Amino acid sequence: MEQVGLVVEVKDDKAIVAIRRHEVCAKCGGCGVAVSGKGETHLEALNQANAAVGQTVRVVSDTAQVLKASFMVYMVPLLALLIGLYAGQQLGPAAGFPRLDIVLGVVFLLASYLFIRKYDRKVASRQAAAAVVEILPGPYDGPGDEKC
Repeated sequence: MEQVGLVVEVKDDKAIVAIRRHEVCAKCGGCGVAVSGKGETHLEALNQANAAVGQTVRVVSDTAQVLKASFMVYMVPLLALLIGLYAGQQLGPAAGFPRLDIVLGVVFLLASYLFIRKYDRKVASRQAAAAVVEILPGPYDGPGDEKC
């Protein structure tokens, strides 16, 4: 995934880049950006191009990582909920608790969120989500195309 943004801060070998979101991105967050509330996002990326504050840059992030993050955030909790509901339906009548499916569904759903949080912390410490690969001439006018 390619994005264009403006470097707002440089820390060691990383750059904080202000990026305007594409309409199609909405509030996904899969590329590692945090919503700033101003129609733009701030992304921490490896500063491979040695960009300075105020420069317009091209930021590239791994599409596979974005897809994996989307799967973890959306599908794992859904699958956990469904497995919990199914297990509760199978075990509920035998245990004498007819609504065990709802209880196990919620328990599995909460457990999946805890798992995702732990997994995210482990993965985030090992890999960079994005990298500044090129310094672009001219001012930053926001996204010009939909390369998501």
